[in-house]
Amino acid sequence: MLGRAKIVTAFPRVTGIEVVGDVLTSSDARFAPGDSVLVHGFQTGIAFDGGFSEIVRVPAGHVQPVPDGLGVFHTALLGVPGFTVAMALERFEQLGLKPDDGPVAVSGATGAVGLMAIAILSRAGWSVVALTRRMAQSQVLRELGATEVLDIGQCASSTRPLEKTRFAAAIDNVGGAVLSWLLRSMRDGGCVASVGNASGNAFDGSVLPFIVRRVQLFGVVANAPWPQRLRLWQRLASDLKPDFTTLMPHVHQIGLHDLLIHAEQQLRGEAGGRTMVRFGAEP
Repeated sequence: MLGRAKIVTAFPRVTGIEVVGDVLTSSDARFAPGDSVLVHGFQTGIAFDGGFSEIVRVPAGHVQPVPDGLGVFHTALLGVPGFTVAMALERFEQLGLKPDDGPVAVSGATGAVGLMAIAILSRAGWSVVALTRRMAQSQVLRELGATEVLDIGQCASSTRPLEKTRFAAAIDNVGGAVLSWLLRSMRDGGCVASVGNASGNAFDGSVLPFIVRRVQLFGVVANAPWPQRLRLWQRLASDLKPDFTTLMPHVHQIGLHDLLIHAEQQLRGEAGGRTMVRFGAEP
């Protein structure tokens, strides 16, 4: 959108990696005008037109109904951040981790994925440790569901080969020194989900966490085969459904005319919470 991330594969292209709205017309019998649907993944906004437009045409094979138990607005609120957290949590579960095994760390806690992670993981019974440089937001993060808030700037400055064992699992939005510190701070058999790279693509590390503590590191991208996609969205509408009243103070709605200004703020690290582009009247 601003020409700084070289991910769009062809022009012209409407960017925006997710779409939630109502069908206007469809050539596919599975969808009818008025149906509420969502689209994400499948290179939406990259190889196909995305959500920064009031009307968008998408392949029917990329579309799914808004799940029962969620309306259009709450589905959009969760969006890619919420789905990312659900993918990470399901992987933790598949690897045998349980809330009783210890706390889960969430870096970039005041961002969209971080806030969703705190709300969803606490709803699932996990003790969540929020990692942030914005310690003035500590009480806000606790109100959202965090049991502890750590200053990640101080933590990540350590250079020890292995840190004190703290976490059974972690969701890292940051990369760099933060990811390195998390890997060194995991309990035996701990798992780290790498979901973002806010501080860069590279990180320093050693094999010690993997060999000495059997730590596992895996990546998450908010795309999935249809069975998993449908399963996780239904979970987000049921057992993983967060308390939206606690999330709403962190939700910002902007018009399309404000999008470039907001994008610049994000690049400067000045934006937090979940921001959605709204078309038409507020919900």
